[in-house]
Amino acid sequence: MTGHPMSFWALVWIEGKKLFSRLLLWVELAVLALLVVSLHVAIIATLQTGGRGDLPPDAARALRQMLTWPDALNTALAFANGGELGGMLVAILVGAFVAQEYTWHTVHLFLSRGVSRVRFLLAKFTVVLVALALIVLTTLVAGGAVTGVYTYTREGTLGAVPVGTLAVNVARVTFTLLPYAALTFLLAVVTRSAMVAIGVGLGYSLLVENLVVEMLSLVSDQAARVARFMPTMLAKSIVQVVTGETQMNVGMNVAPSLPLLSPNVAALLLGGYTVAFLALAVWWFRRQDVTV
Repeated sequence: MTGHPMSFWALVWIEGKKLFSRLLLWVELAVLALLVVSLHVAIIATLQTGGRGDLPPDAARALRQMLTWPDALNTALAFANGGELGGMLVAILVGAFVAQEYTWHTVHLFLSRGVSRVRFLLAKFTVVLVALALIVLTTLVAGGAVTGVYTYTREGTLGAVPVGTLAVNVARVTFTLLPYAALTFLLAVVTRSAMVAIGVGLGYSLLVENLVVEMLSLVSDQAARVARFMPTMLAKSIVQVVTGETQMNVGMNVAPSLPLLSPNVAALLLGGYTVAFLALAVWWFRRQDVTV
């Protein structure tokens, strides 16, 4: 054990080097960028051909607005929200990043050097926050590149981009990823298994949450009101502020007519989920025998 335990920011630096040296992160970002570009190109191609006459004029106008700067930049951000594609990517990344520490026995190594368990976990989650922002920025850059070409071709200019508002929207969408990251973080600490943490995290994001919301919305109006408190619906409340009433969805389009909570309430509840999952992870880790 060292006489001078590492500072919090020294731990953050070390954890950051570990995460950003992993191929998984960059493969995820590359796949995400490719998917966002492909979807935008497909929609633009559909508009150019007129959807073979099947696309109503109002729908075509709405799509053109969504694909034209500056609206297109906010549209691109929506692909990364926690209730859809972003939650799936986060489950894979966080599950592997946290649980593999047990397989590699690096957890015991750090703690044996006098590193506080709480500090260790919080440093790791701080690095996860940076990765979440990168996921959101990837959708912005990828979608912005395609729609930038489309906008310039149609309009002859890109127009004025509200940089301040765009930065706030990046933070908003990143915020929707937090409960999914914290839940997978908790699962990885409790199970010590990347496979279990990723599997359960993906299952929750892809199936459980969406099906529960769908079922509750079908049962009764009262049950539907309960569904609004699920993270995916809270994320939709935040994303609606970013994109307006219309957005492109990746994955299941859950209960589109269900009334949403206000963005401020949604943000408060998303923060509450995040703190609760992270607190449970810290509580469990402080009592965990990492030598076995």
